[in-house]
Amino acid sequence: MNITKMQADLFCVNCNQDTLHDVIYLEESIERISCTLCETTLEIDEKLVLSTYATALFKRINTKPKRMNTEIKNDLSRFLCSIPIRVVTKPYRMVKEFKNIKNMMKEK
Repeated sequence: MNITKMQADLFCVNCNQDTLHDVIYLEESIERISCTLCETTLEIDEKLVLSTYATALFKRINTKPKRMNTEIKNDLSRFLCSIPIRVVTKPYRMVKEFKNIKNMMKEK
């Protein structure tokens, strides 16, 4: 899951002027926007965030065979060397990813 933080000059209704804002994206959806001057925050509903995560996760699962096929075609020996490690570490990476999302929502 891709979590991205960007900054943008946006109009803040609380400051009544253009100010710098932190924009947090979860995949391709905005999760939260915060004014850096007054710290007013616009948040997206947690259910919507989890729904976006679930949709992105399903897409990743659905496209995994094709992506693995591409890896095999590009470099079979590298694929064969990396697969045992990936199989062992993937569950930990998935748990870490989910915890990051949950922690981001708790920071609200």
